[in-house]
Amino acid sequence: MPRLLALLIVSQSGLGAPAAGEQLTRVAAGDLQLTLRSIAGGLRIDHLLDTQSGQELLATNPLPLFSLTLRQTGSTNPVSLTADAGWSQCRIQPHGARLELRWSRPLDKALAGLSVTATVSPDTDASALRWKLRVENTSTNWSVWRVVFPQVALADLGSNGVVLFPRGPGDLQRGVWHRSFNYSGTYPNGWCSMQFMAAYRESEKPVGLYVATHDPWGSIKDLALKSDPAAHTVRLSFDHPAPGLGLAGNDFALPGEAVWQLLRGDWFDAAMIYKRWARREAKWWPRLGRDGRADTPRWMRNLNAWAMTGGAPDTCVPAVKQFRDFLGMPLGFHWHNWHQIPFDNDYPHYFPAKAGFAQGVADLKSAGVFVMPYINGRLWDTHDRGAEDYQFSWLALAAATKQGDGSPYLETYNSKETNGEPVRLGVMCPATPLWQNTVSNIVLRLLRECGTSAVYIDQVAAASPTLCQDPAHGHPLGGGHWWNESYWKMLAAIRRAMPPGTALTTECNAEPFIRCFDGYLTWHWQFPGQVPAFPAIYGGTIQMFGRAYRGGDTKDLALRMKAGQQLVFGEQLGWLDPGLVKEPENAEFFRQMVRLRAPFSRYFFAGEMARPPRLVGPVPTVRADWQWSGEWWVTTDAVLTGAWQLPREKRMVLLFVNVGDESVSGRVHFNAAANGIRASVLHVQRSTAGGNKTEWEKESAVFDRTATFPPRQAKAWELKW
Repeated sequence: MPRLLALLIVSQSGLGAPAAGEQLTRVAAGDLQLTLRSIAGGLRIDHLLDTQSGQELLATNPLPLFSLTLRQTGSTNPVSLTADAGWSQCRIQPHGARLELRWSRPLDKALAGLSVTATVSPDTDASALRWKLRVENTSTNWSVWRVVFPQVALADLGSNGVVLFPRGPGDLQRGVWHRSFNYSGTYPNGWCSMQFMAAYRESEKPVGLYVATHDPWGSIKDLALKSDPAAHTVRLSFDHPAPGLGLAGNDFALPGEAVWQLLRGDWFDAAMIYKRWARREAKWWPRLGRDGRADTPRWMRNLNAWAMTGGAPDTCVPAVKQFRDFLGMPLGFHWHNWHQIPFDNDYPHYFPAKAGFAQGVADLKSAGVFVMPYINGRLWDTHDRGAEDYQFSWLALAAATKQGDGSPYLETYNSKETNGEPVRLGVMCPATPLWQNTVSNIVLRLLRECGTSAVYIDQVAAASPTLCQDPAHGHPLGGGHWWNESYWKMLAAIRRAMPPGTALTTECNAEPFIRCFDGYLTWHWQFPGQVPAFPAIYGGTIQMFGRAYRGGDTKDLALRMKAGQQLVFGEQLGWLDPGLVKEPENAEFFRQMVRLRAPFSRYFFAGEMARPPRLVGPVPTVRADWQWSGEWWVTTDAVLTGAWQLPREKRMVLLFVNVGDESVSGRVHFNAAANGIRASVLHVQRSTAGGNKTEWEKESAVFDRTATFPPRQAKAWELKW
């Protein structure tokens, strides 16, 4: 909680002397110091300073504190208003342990009735500024359309500057102050999975800024990272579509709060800031016990490997059985095209299934395979019986998401109708009883009648919410968190009705749906700079599984890189074609990863990620084409590392995988205190996938041990204290 508010009204030359009528206000929150300047027409941010290091974090050309977009009802022409211009009245007032900033009486008389209030609460302990923002709109003919807040332009942090943003598991970009780089994503979706970004300098004394919205509802918003190499700045922004789009007099209140916090660390430390908040306040955080999530079946928590293929039972069932026998342990099977309709066509009419489907499910179950068929959780084909509009117009159209003109939102993929035209799929509104009941009926039929162990509901945690503006659906028009709440309601009802021991999964890893699902398909974690920020936050709350394993000239190395990264990231391994058994070297490497993971599976479902160990020395890199979208070259260290812990049991496992073709030697540096371990002596046991284990050995709480990692092999070091 904030302990101290330090406000000074100053006019010192060191801060830039204020002009006549201007005023400077300084806000101190621990080592983070904010300077605001009152100017004609608004308020401006002048400085954002790390007082301990003397690092100015704010660019010399700062962004406005907020930007508003409005539209007059009946018009499509946007009007913009910012914090630093366009107001005839602004004031800054202390209110107890916070500072209130207020903008009112726009200079444009047509905007009369519009005002903005921001409050900033300094958190001295965390060196953080916690913001709230409200837009009040009493006009009769203007609608608040979008609100950009927070937004900040950051100064150059030097050649070691890094930016973390929430693509997939978390992504790092280096040197973007000096090269062009843009990222944007609509949260929540799989490519914008969390609500925070960070910029920092990698050094012995790191410095940087964590920027986030701590929104416990996970409302829709656009996150953007944009570099300006000419000015040597990086801009971070959060853009919120307002609830009540198109309605005159709609207000906007920032859900939760925005946070600017000094970051003295790296991506892992930024993830821990977010984790502490999410565990305390996020509405999607599940109930956890000593064994992780009791509402996830034990088989799903213990699972170590997945196969993925599809088609008729007589084709895929024998291949999946053979793969399971090769691994020698239970297997999950993601079954595509189990239905007679084509893929991405004639949805949602999945039944009848292909002949022998239920019997194939039973045969696989008796062989130790857990079957999870595919369905889609968002889409209804507009021509849902071949080229015929069978049920869409008379039944589904009313429940489809609508644009402002009343037309439905449609999507196309690669599928074709029987007449050769692209399949046009309507995005269904999850707030409607029709869609909630449709998805529920399909899921429960698969679990009850067909006996599947799980159902995969595609796109729920992958695709962005749609700004539905159909007033008949009973939700706020456009923005807000109604989309998440609607899926929460749908999925909670399904979970209550599911047979015991069954599970639900979905595509990708948008965070707001964690409580509703048992597994996330992380197939899209394919980027060169990715780090396991998402597993660091959510390890133990949901099972993550699967990468897209593709072809290409370097597919063997790419397979090792992906499987090795899956292991250290804490994912269940695979989601690959069971025909892998016909590739002896690749199959053996994959089986090795699975066998090393299996004895430590409890760390991944009942534990949490710890800071990955650092391998000191010249660690070579490897590079392969991951074939995510055409050629897709990814470079990683040859030796991948990870760490997972069971704090209650005073245990930790360090994982090392050499995915390259050459032996690598280096020093493993480990500091127990840096990992929250209060012990002066550790006990270490080293093991391999073949089951070879050393005796437990004593080790100091801080150690540097030289180790050699043979090519294409994985090792685990288990610690206890």
